[in-house]
Amino acid sequence: MRKFPITVTSEAWSKIIDISKVEGIQRFLFSATSGGCNGFNYSFTLLDNSTRDEIYRKHFRKTKPTILAKDNAEILVDPLSEMLLFGTTIDYVSEDYSNGVFENKFVFTHDKTLASACGCGTSFTPKSYSSVVDVCDDRPSQLN
Repeated sequence: MRKFPITVTSEAWSKIIDISKVEGIQRFLFSATSGGCNGFNYSFTLLDNSTRDEIYRKHFRKTKPTILAKDNAEILVDPLSEMLLFGTTIDYVSEDYSNGVFENKFVFTHDKTLASACGCGTSFTPKSYSSVVDVCDDRPSQLN
């Protein structure tokens, strides 16, 4: 069985499925881009069919993306970013003033043994490849 250490919480799946229904677009792309105060930023974007086809032609010809799926919604994990994203949890938090949450948003949390992040929570720095491999060997598979 394949092990894949990116976790998607039930709250995140619920929002992803809602967005997919409203927008009529079933795919999201999860990737890491260079930048931010810590080296890399998390990127989570909707993919319409034409954008998806263009990305497949340009970037996914040789290496296919890992796909996380639930209820007709899909998260494509950029193969070039996959090693950087190991250990990440995708969550969705709703506005809750009493707990200091002032907006609805997706939140990305890294595994502290694999990466460090700054206080803003939008950028991160991977620690080392060997720590990623060690965690991958110990995690249960999560494809849904």
